[in-house]
Amino acid sequence: METGQAIVFVGLLIFLAHLFVALFERTRVPDVLYLTLIGVIIGPVLQIVSPGDFGKLGPVFTTVALVVILFEGGLELSLENLRKSLKGTVLITILSYFISLVLIAAALLMLTNLIPRAAIFVAAVLAGPAPSVVIPIARQLKLTDTSRTTLMLESPLGEALCIIVSLAILETFKVPEELHVGLLVGKLLSSFAFAFVIGALGGYVWSLLLNRMRQLRNAIFTTPSFVFIVFGIAEFLGYSGPVAALTFGIMLGNIDFIKIPKVLRKYDLKPLRHNETEKQFFGEIVFVVKTFFFVFIGLSVQFTDKFSLGLAFALCGVLLAARLFATRISVGSSTPVEDALAMSVMIPKGTAAAVLAGIPLQLSLTGGALIQNLTYGVVIFSIILTAVLIFLLEKTSFGAANRWLFEGFSFTQPTQSAPVRQEDASAEEKKNDAGGSRYL
Repeated sequence: METGQAIVFVGLLIFLAHLFVALFERTRVPDVLYLTLIGVIIGPVLQIVSPGDFGKLGPVFTTVALVVILFEGGLELSLENLRKSLKGTVLITILSYFISLVLIAAALLMLTNLIPRAAIFVAAVLAGPAPSVVIPIARQLKLTDTSRTTLMLESPLGEALCIIVSLAILETFKVPEELHVGLLVGKLLSSFAFAFVIGALGGYVWSLLLNRMRQLRNAIFTTPSFVFIVFGIAEFLGYSGPVAALTFGIMLGNIDFIKIPKVLRKYDLKPLRHNETEKQFFGEIVFVVKTFFFVFIGLSVQFTDKFSLGLAFALCGVLLAARLFATRISVGSSTPVEDALAMSVMIPKGTAAAVLAGIPLQLSLTGGALIQNLTYGVVIFSIILTAVLIFLLEKTSFGAANRWLFEGFSFTQPTQSAPVRQEDASAEEKKNDAGGSRYL
């Protein structure tokens, strides 16, 4: 692709990404699926672009996407909301995640030659939901308020759990296999603990400097830059950079709950969190990164590896079975059958899974290519499967024919809520701590 054509394509892609978001609100077909299909067309189908054309920029872009995603996830993880909603969503979050993890790991150990740690890592990555897909769908579906809230809270919590567990398993690859189990656990805990301290300290220091930085010209990009610095420092010292980036975002997003020491009051240093302008700006960064990253996923899928694609499709069936079982035993029988069925098909995977899956290949780990291609396939197939099942539940008699799956549940919705309109959702977001931001 020539330079002029590449520039036109970049501009056109940004416009199309906004169009896909609008289509998502009307058709329930996630925008990330359109982006991935564009990558498939220009990559494996037409062979206009290949991952090799990016050279060293490919792994760098994956790392940048990882840092941005983790920081954004931390910013949106409100500890206050977590405390209030933990009781209502913790059961379905934990059951759905760990049942999926166990079943996928077992399937991979039986069907592939991946070592146990690699199989468990893939399972940990694929067990988490994708808030960027689940939340917009939940807003559009005709669910009761309780069911909609559960989905909107479960997906970010499940993704956070996915990131933490996956990173913990990934750290085990950095130490010798013959290392004593106790010493291995100690190294993992120390890596996470020191990364947590670095991220928390970095977030707190930056919150103190925000007021000063806002007085500078063209300084709005300094926060993302500081996140990269914190990530790099943690990695340079041998600790977990992703955990540091996640902790940085959590600290900055919840700084209002931190008590200010007297010495800081004396010097008029008050910790601040992001204002609406900074949130919207970072949201645009996330939007652009997500747009190009899912195109990158599409052109990176190896359709010649039919085994990994077939296994990816089969794993989507495993995920669906695990989700159905977790929903059946964790959701109360007072929940309408329609809601329970909709909740049971929410298995899409998104950006976090795709980014985490690329790390083993960057580290040159055995099976890294299979892990990446397998995960990319699950991301694509799970989004398609979720969109198709939601369509069947809403537009056909598919839901009525499968009510037996939730025998004993309410057959009529006691108070059916209308789909949340986009403007209402935006107003609601601005009202709470997560105002104006986008989920990943």
